[in-house]
Amino acid sequence: MPSAMPSAVTILHLEDSPLDCELACARLRKAGISCDVTRVDTRAAFEAALVKAAADGRRFDLILADFSLPDFDGLEALGIAKARAPETPFLFLSGRMGEETAVSALKLGARDYVLKQRLAHLPAAVERAIVEARTLAERRLAEENLRRLRQAIDDIRDYAIVTLDPEGRITSWNEGSRRLFGHTEEEALGHPLSLLFAPEERCAENIRGLLASVAEKERCEVEWIHAARDGRRFFGSTVLTVARDATGALAAYSVVVRDITDRRASEIALRDSEAKFRAIAESMPQLVWSAPPDGLPDYYNLHWFAYTGTRPEAMTGTAWMEVVHPDDRARTAALWTSAVRSGGSYEVEYRLRGAEGRYRWFLGRAVPLRDGDGRITRWFGTCTDIDDAVKARAAQADAREDLERQVAERTAELVAANRRLLGEVAERQRAQADLSALYTKTPVPLHSLDAEGRLLSVSDRWLEFMGYESRGQVLGRNITEFMPPDVAREHREHRWPELLRLGAFQDMPYRLVKRSGEVADVLVSARIERDGWGGFLRTMAAVVDVSARLRAEAERERAEEALRHSQKMDALGQLTGGIAHDFNNLLTAISGNLDLLLSRLDTAERGDLRDYASHAKVGATRAAGLTQRLLAFARRQPLRPDATEPCVLVEGMEDLLRRTVGEQVSIATDCPPDVWAAWCDSNQLEIALLNLVVNARDAMPDGGRITITAANARLTAADVAGDASGAAPGDYVVLTVADTGMGMPPDIIKRAFDPFFTTKPIGQGTGLGLSQVYGFVSQSHGLVRIDSEAGRGTAVRLYLPRCDGEEGVGLPQGGAAVPVADGAMDGVADNTAGTVLLVEDEALVRMVAVQALEDAGLDVVEASDGTEALELLDGGLRADLVVTDVGLPGMNGRQLAEAVRERRPELGVLFMTGYAYDATLGTGILEPGCEVLQKPFETTALVARVTGMLANMRGGGGAGGAGTLRESVPERHCD
Repeated sequence: MPSAMPSAVTILHLEDSPLDCELACARLRKAGISCDVTRVDTRAAFEAALVKAAADGRRFDLILADFSLPDFDGLEALGIAKARAPETPFLFLSGRMGEETAVSALKLGARDYVLKQRLAHLPAAVERAIVEARTLAERRLAEENLRRLRQAIDDIRDYAIVTLDPEGRITSWNEGSRRLFGHTEEEALGHPLSLLFAPEERCAENIRGLLASVAEKERCEVEWIHAARDGRRFFGSTVLTVARDATGALAAYSVVVRDITDRRASEIALRDSEAKFRAIAESMPQLVWSAPPDGLPDYYNLHWFAYTGTRPEAMTGTAWMEVVHPDDRARTAALWTSAVRSGGSYEVEYRLRGAEGRYRWFLGRAVPLRDGDGRITRWFGTCTDIDDAVKARAAQADAREDLERQVAERTAELVAANRRLLGEVAERQRAQADLSALYTKTPVPLHSLDAEGRLLSVSDRWLEFMGYESRGQVLGRNITEFMPPDVAREHREHRWPELLRLGAFQDMPYRLVKRSGEVADVLVSARIERDGWGGFLRTMAAVVDVSARLRAEAERERAEEALRHSQKMDALGQLTGGIAHDFNNLLTAISGNLDLLLSRLDTAERGDLRDYASHAKVGATRAAGLTQRLLAFARRQPLRPDATEPCVLVEGMEDLLRRTVGEQVSIATDCPPDVWAAWCDSNQLEIALLNLVVNARDAMPDGGRITITAANARLTAADVAGDASGAAPGDYVVLTVADTGMGMPPDIIKRAFDPFFTTKPIGQGTGLGLSQVYGFVSQSHGLVRIDSEAGRGTAVRLYLPRCDGEEGVGLPQGGAAVPVADGAMDGVADNTAGTVLLVEDEALVRMVAVQALEDAGLDVVEASDGTEALELLDGGLRADLVVTDVGLPGMNGRQLAEAVRERRPELGVLFMTGYAYDATLGTGILEPGCEVLQKPFETTALVARVTGMLANMRGGGGAGGAGTLRESVPERHCD
């Protein structure tokens, strides 16, 4: 029988809120559960409590845990509990625990979970978890006892006994083996153990696994299907043990097999018989019980527990005598003991105490059930209510006068009872009238249902909430008519039966369909009202509208998801930007050394080496292009935004795009003349469109159609809410590239912009195309949207800010400083000689720059950081120009330039950087006499820039001249 709850439950409560712990304890005590609670709130305290309990030789009856904890979560706590106290039931008590998390916790071994908002469910969950854990422990103990019993029985039966050598080959074969399997000893010797098993059980892996398990455990018992020589198949109980020599090494296996086919059949028949007996016993109106041959009952039907009010776990041994009237116990015990000893029938009249404490007369009978040998296997007994019959016999034995007196007294009692009943009816009618008035005017939607689920009554607020004018429109209709089909089905199949069974439920989630068709999310609390005899009267239910709350929660979850996506893209941008910066430094060294090498291989005799160096130079140039793609995704590439006409740009690219996609793919464009100009870098936009068209072509291996459209759009705050790019509301130009290809599932769309992510085969894509598009549009203060469905094509929309005609006023085209032309050095050689202070922390880059400048006839003084450079200037160095890296250790390039200008305001500064300019030098216009050179650069570009700046300063346009615009995105003034 199931285990009972302990008198005092010991609970380890993992909870960081003392108030929540006290509330849980109060709820348990209110439910009649005495509990001794140990509260811990950290991982260390939790583990220490488990260790101490184990050291003291005890364990907690229950572990109760919150899910959200200061230094770890509930799932980690569950893992610790399963490792240190696997037998202790684990139950979650959390304020917020999603269904997916709850399912994961249950799969990992949690017994149950209870929300803090539904603390009323805690006592039942606690009792259920403890009882189940104790029952499981008792079941395991019983199974272990049964295993030992079977072993003892096997040791005293006739067996087929076989021995095996360490390799699993048969070395001995007794007579029992021959009778059971049909093989002679000569036929069996030397064969593997698989000879004993049916063909489907002879898998070599199964045999090796079995022998390995025996070698590890010393003894193993299994039940397998065996096959005899004549093809007969039977179930066998097989016991395998090992024998070891004096050194402990494995010497042999012993295999003992017993045919248990008949036993298996008997067990199946016994289970069927017991099931039939229980079905019959539960259907009988009498109190039914059963006992083994020793006469101690071990089974009672439900009617017994319903009448006596006892619990199954309490009815063990002779406990049934406790419900027998004290005056009847001695006689009943004597008759039952005599029947058990003699094996005869048993019949007795006695009084049994009911659940309410009253006694009624019963006729107890029992007969023995015997096996084929006449031995008693069980006792089957019934208790029939004869209370009325006994009272009738007593009444007949009384004198007529006594009977008349009883009739008179009974009549008086009935009259008094009738008067009381009339008073109760009147009082109930008055209470019902008051309830009806309150029910009609209450601000909470209320309704009542009959036993079939039809509406009996509704409150005024219910009609208003559902959108009906009168009760005649709804009364008599089944409540499921006001629910969506799936909710109606769930209500009929599960929730309504549960309400009828439990009598009440609280805050059950439903969805109701209003008259207007609007679907409202509600919480329903309901209870069943019954009459004085326990019969069903009606269900009363209250409805709480939670639609607004659920919409707010859904909106919050969407915002949180957008924030997570934004943080992810920013982190990837920082990573890729840093990689590109370091790679640019390396490429500067590689490309610069190649330039120097090529300048020294200008003879025909070294043409082969010059070709090799030229090829390496091409590779370095391609690598530089890759870093530009990384900077594009990281939104750190230099852009030259200007007013861009999208229709003109698309028209100019049509021939290129058609040649790119081939003949199998057609391209159509739709660019109305009234489309606004966009404020963006037109070159980068062309690259983005080309990337999108190539992706669309690759998505249509069998051909298809690509459509490029341009349109105007106004985005509101709601349209851009939660977008990771941070675009602002306003006017945008929308360029759309749509194809009829294979489309993308949602999981691919989520990762489409991740750098190096591609669905193309290896060697057919870098995974940077869409990343570059995303970075370019985000850096241009726009946004990208993908609409796609597997098998239905893809549409990628680029939203670029509208140009209002004011951007770039007073700036050169593209907003970049104009580089020195290739011929700018002609005739100014006399003005470009001078001393350059070169500050660069990367030795390879510094070496290349020094060599290139010295080859140009300049004097170069090196410094590895800002501090060393200032020491040189303070020591008397008369430099004509400072060339410095921006990302220096300690003092950066911008801070160095400021310190240099404080000492020598006329001294020009050329910045070198592997980042985009706005990522390192800030926004706006550089000070006069300062310029920027982007890494990786050609050595000729470095020399041209340095000599150009020296020439400008000596020609009168020095540091005090007009300011030089840095190469970056100008400040936007777009809508």
